[in-house]
Amino acid sequence: MPASASGSDDDVESSDDELASALEAELFANDDAEVKDVAKANAGDGDSETKRAREGGALPRVVRRKAFRVDDARGRGDEGTCAHPAFMFEICVVCGERKRDDGGGSKGEMRSGSGEEALRGHFTTSMRYIHEGLTLSNAELEKAKREEKERVLKDGKLTLILDLDHTLLNSAQFKELTQEQHDLLHQCIAQEANGLAERERPMLYCLRHMGFFTKLRPHVFEFLEEVSQICQPYVYTMGDKAYAKEMVKLIDPEGKIFHGRVISNNDSTSSHVKDLDIVLGGETSAVIVDDTERVWPANHGNLIRLDRYHFFPSSAASFQQKGQSVMERSMVDEGELGSMGARAVLLDVLAVIQSAHRSYFKHASIEEPDVRTLLVKPDRIDLPLSGVKFVMSGVTPLSDRNPERHPLRLLASTLGAEFVSSIERDGDSVTHVIARSSGTDKVKWAKKTGGRVLIVEPSWLVACAQANTRVSESLYPIET
Repeated sequence: MPASASGSDDDVESSDDELASALEAELFANDDAEVKDVAKANAGDGDSETKRAREGGALPRVVRRKAFRVDDARGRGDEGTCAHPAFMFEICVVCGERKRDDGGGSKGEMRSGSGEEALRGHFTTSMRYIHEGLTLSNAELEKAKREEKERVLKDGKLTLILDLDHTLLNSAQFKELTQEQHDLLHQCIAQEANGLAERERPMLYCLRHMGFFTKLRPHVFEFLEEVSQICQPYVYTMGDKAYAKEMVKLIDPEGKIFHGRVISNNDSTSSHVKDLDIVLGGETSAVIVDDTERVWPANHGNLIRLDRYHFFPSSAASFQQKGQSVMERSMVDEGELGSMGARAVLLDVLAVIQSAHRSYFKHASIEEPDVRTLLVKPDRIDLPLSGVKFVMSGVTPLSDRNPERHPLRLLASTLGAEFVSSIERDGDSVTHVIARSSGTDKVKWAKKTGGRVLIVEPSWLVACAQANTRVSESLYPIET
């Protein structure tokens, strides 16, 4: 039903809700032909009919009726001035005024022809990853974020933001590889193809049209399938759009996981950092999985920072880890026997997300939880590992400046265990040493306590998370 044109507060609020709903419907359901026509008209190109529409003032109506289906009362204030809630190719979807962006980049200050003084300070944010040419006022963006958060939570899900490179996969350009490495990779691809009956999808790809090889991280398909049941996933990468889309085709070939929710460097509000500002949803219910902590300066509390995945030698070398790639370790991958203690990292991350999700919705009916708190300092009273005080040994690298964001450390916290930073100072309170090998100083110390301090491998944490109870430590001894 068309909204009233009276310009009342109720009408404005109603039409604001309609735009937010229209954004949800528009999200990842683009009409490419229509978008191209609008873009051509905005640039002065296109066929004569489109040009006539533009010159005759009909184009704004085409934009708002066809692209957004919003009403003319949409976004008007008490004096009937347009609040310019959204723009399509720099044309307001409500009143048809052209946007002038003096701010540059993805954010800017909207100043249009009439009523310029009243519009000063009206900032906008580009949302081109949702729809090419789309820009929202920041007020409208906040409304859309709130409504999307409510919708996702109503479905019993958290918002999940996933990095690509070194997190879900690893790529190397042809020129970064020796001929011997090229030959080995093609041999591996052929062997994998012969065994595809046992495997759902290939894990190693030669992308000739892009000039590089890509290896998917072990368990990536299982991880994505599981998290999509309890989260609404996004991809957020510092790579460009073309690369991001190509990679998403590999990990989500049927488009059932991400549904177009792919944010690339071209879409971000900054070219050097990532931010939840353009992700539809709320910070209190968002989980980030990334290998690089520094690119999330404003959202550190949402982060699960996992170890980088280096399949190719050039990838490891670029991070001063020469000799640490899978190809340099006789092709022994994560989680495989003989992989130098490396775990199936994505399954560890999955356990953290599942544990945080369980805690979040356990308390959601009483109060609004904050996932940032649940990851590090949850209410430990009724959690599986309540009363456990632990130290870790050999789990995180000594060079790790922020080990508290490591998946296994966060997993222990979400289960109710409390980290102890020093056995010299607080050794009497320690109940568990979680370690990867038996030769470390902390393990030797624990053995001298006469059984008071239990020694377990990290898989014990995952088992406790999966069972949502404290599993017997005797099932997870450290291999000697």
